[in-house]
Amino acid sequence: MNKRFMIWENPRDAVLSIVFILMALGCMNVFSASFVRADAMFHDSYYFLKRYLMWGTLGLVNLWLIGFKLNYKIFLSRRFINILCVITFLLLLAVDVIGVVVNGSRRWLYIAGVSLQPSELAKVVEVMLAASFLGQRLKENKPISLTRYVSAKAMFVAGVFAVLIFKQPDMGTMGIVVALMLVMYVIAGIPVSQIVKVVGAGLVGLIGLALLAPYRVQRFLSWLDPWKDAQGSGYQLAQSILAIGSGGFVGVPWGQGSSKFFYLPEAHTDFAFAIFCQEWGFVGALLLIALFVIFARALIRIAGHTKDARGFLLVAGATCLLVGQSAANMAMVCGLLPVIGVPLMFISYGGTSMVINMICIGLVISVYHDECRREKMAERIAQGLPPIEHHQLRVVTSHGVRRGE
Repeated sequence: MNKRFMIWENPRDAVLSIVFILMALGCMNVFSASFVRADAMFHDSYYFLKRYLMWGTLGLVNLWLIGFKLNYKIFLSRRFINILCVITFLLLLAVDVIGVVVNGSRRWLYIAGVSLQPSELAKVVEVMLAASFLGQRLKENKPISLTRYVSAKAMFVAGVFAVLIFKQPDMGTMGIVVALMLVMYVIAGIPVSQIVKVVGAGLVGLIGLALLAPYRVQRFLSWLDPWKDAQGSGYQLAQSILAIGSGGFVGVPWGQGSSKFFYLPEAHTDFAFAIFCQEWGFVGALLLIALFVIFARALIRIAGHTKDARGFLLVAGATCLLVGQSAANMAMVCGLLPVIGVPLMFISYGGTSMVINMICIGLVISVYHDECRREKMAERIAQGLPPIEHHQLRVVTSHGVRRGE
């Protein structure tokens, strides 16, 4: 697990380095994309940057606590998972009752002046639920099938979350929640025949739900040809493509991208990548994509070397959530996918998503450290030395573990 990864001593260091690089780029991009809007709304050009730094600091604290001070197995206990599921259910229910409506959707709760998006919490909770439940079944060599309730409980919970999210309405996030849980089942090894049936049923269901609301059909048609109604339903995507194209090869000078001047809606959130492309150009966008690819490879390396079934599923699920959602955002901004309203990790502004991303990374780091401890103990046993108790081991450097003080 501690083997060299590219220019880093190990994949953990690669993950942490890329997190800090992305946060630095995110600070610059969020400020550039938001200072016009922030000044107009709050008379403070640094308003969104300050909140980005606040949420980023909170997220880093969570990453440090979970990744370096706690064991991920604590968070996968049945009791803890049940409590998390109940809290998430109640928060999603509260959104439907007392949530704040923004741009026609009721997705946020305002508590003590802070906005929270419970649907973001639902994503990481279902990853933890699947890792705990499916991982335990794999460990006990029990079959996993969506046709048996005893092994389909996790999918049932994801379905409940999806229904509550759909009511907000947020069909994009609903699709992510269902697809993420399905991917977790696929990784856990459900039969191929069930995968085909579920994917087919899901596509039929999505088409049916889209047809129930004319605006969803219009959004789909606008995705196919945003220029047909570039001043109406296709405006956001058309402006996004114009912003990306205007960046050229190396981009316009930083901070001088024109799209932020109320041309591109959601310039600092869902469409922050368009502003990034405008000001960093093709070269900058390519480098950013390369960072995400390296990040994904490091996470996959950790997952591939994890022997514990629950830890493996946890890292695999976190990888799908973090990297998959980021890829979906970039594809959406470029017009390769319909507009689904997902943020780009660390590059977009978003308090709840920032903290959730950090929690996911913290869980991955915790799995990495636990695997290092396991390998160290296996080494000692192979050398004929007595095993060290778990509480006596402490990660101290990137090169491994040693006796605690």
